[in-house]
Amino acid sequence: MIKMLLRAGAVALASAAALSLVAASPAAAGSAWNGCNSGNVCLYGGNPVPSYLRYQTPGLVPNGKTFWVIVNNGNYSPGADHVRFEYRPVGSSGSWHSKCLHYRPDGGSMLDMRDGPVPAEIRNMYWGGEC
Repeated sequence: MIKMLLRAGAVALASAAALSLVAASPAAAGSAWNGCNSGNVCLYGGNPVPSYLRYQTPGLVPNGKTFWVIVNNGNYSPGADHVRFEYRPVGSSGSWHSKCLHYRPDGGSMLDMRDGPVPAEIRNMYWGGEC
């Protein structure tokens, strides 16, 4: 009887320890960043600060949306945590450029177009695996 109780206690402790490891894993939700909610792609109409946040979504950004800065504040999810899209300057009839953004806080989570004369427009956005 005592052995059964000790085993049951050991199993309960092992289960609790395993659950705490899962909660601390990279798959846990991230945090909001400059007004951009965790799990979202965010478009800013200037500096990436809350007052310039123009659009955010955990889904797909519609074709034609414009931005000066785009940020992937998505969460770790193998095969579905990087954002791919095409962009070009607003009003341009030139070529579309392909881009893939990692999720924050990894490097490569932001595209900053503020050094150009006009913002960029986006099309064909989708979530996928590693860039």
